[in-house]
Amino acid sequence: MKLYAQMGHGDGEKTASGLAEGLIDGVILSPRDWRPDGIGDRIGELTAAKADADILLDPQFYATFAASSEAARTGKLPEWPYFSAVRKSDLELSAEVDRVLRDAMEHVVGLPVTGVIAPNIYVSRSFDSREAVIAKNFVRNARGVYAGIGDGRPLYATIAICREALMEKAEFQEFLNDITMLPEPPDGFYLLVGSRGTDAPSDIFHADVIARWMLLNYSLKINGFQVLNGYSDVLAPFLGAAGGDAGAAGWYSNLRVFSLDRFQPPPSGGRRPIKRYLSTRLLNRVTFTEREALSDIVPSVSNGLPHDTDYNPEPDTTQEILQSWEALGDLAQRLALDDVDAGLTACGTAVTRAEAAYSEIAEAGVNLDRKSSDDHLEPLREGVQAFKEMAGLA
Repeated sequence: MKLYAQMGHGDGEKTASGLAEGLIDGVILSPRDWRPDGIGDRIGELTAAKADADILLDPQFYATFAASSEAARTGKLPEWPYFSAVRKSDLELSAEVDRVLRDAMEHVVGLPVTGVIAPNIYVSRSFDSREAVIAKNFVRNARGVYAGIGDGRPLYATIAICREALMEKAEFQEFLNDITMLPEPPDGFYLLVGSRGTDAPSDIFHADVIARWMLLNYSLKINGFQVLNGYSDVLAPFLGAAGGDAGAAGWYSNLRVFSLDRFQPPPSGGRRPIKRYLSTRLLNRVTFTEREALSDIVPSVSNGLPHDTDYNPEPDTTQEILQSWEALGDLAQRLALDDVDAGLTACGTAVTRAEAAYSEIAEAGVNLDRKSSDDHLEPLREGVQAFKEMAGLA
């Protein structure tokens, strides 16, 4: 499984360093955070760090409805020629969908990217909705429009959906059947599953959400598609075990969990995030002070990987994300196996080992920060089992 940087504000040398060290295989660029006239130079810097890096650009057209608000935080998106605020009623017309697809693709193919991600809207409620019909039209029409442009690079259709839509069993299955039986299919899919907010990503750690996100990967993969999972972070190795080809994570919470809150006005107040350490044993991040306190009590919390030495005790922000990518890559190597059954067994073992480590921590009397707790483990275990049953692998 490949790991990509989900790029955004505050990159600095993080992504270039991750590519140069071989911790990540490519990048997903954010037009919200780069101007069109500067993106070519940025891509040049990234390919200089890793010549064979996968370079993709997420058009972020799903922010179009948010863009109608004067308070929207669309950043540099309005400077991109293809981006504009449109109404849902306009997108009910196939010709308008084709226009949006063509405008975005014609601009992206002019960039030194290795593949083209097609635009789409965000399904914010249910697969049984007007939004879902429009979204399916974007997927259905993408190949025909791209063929007219005449570019030979891989085409990835975007599917951007809220977590609630994944929890509706019948509608989800109908949607899945529709996109796996397209007469003119893309080469692959770029999957985004939306949380209610980037500051509360725990709602993505729901057994049904995990199971159906894994089923999306599995069903698309067995039907011959490449599957890229944006904003997937710690779930990426589990999605890889189900057949996913790539996962992605960035350095801030809004680059690890997908939410349209990223385009809304920020809440007042706030503080600088505490530096954290991604423990492959815990399948979770702990604060750098917790990691230091646990290093002698429960040494298995530390990964034993090169970037552990950056925590002495507090890393800088670049070191923090390099450690995170290093840990995700290690997890992917151990869980996202070519054999699905073996990968799912490895996922179950990883959850069991995490539960044992948390028990050791509790027995030692160490109180963890709420975000460092074991709340994610039960939905992970239940989600993997539910996926196996849905896919007929139990």
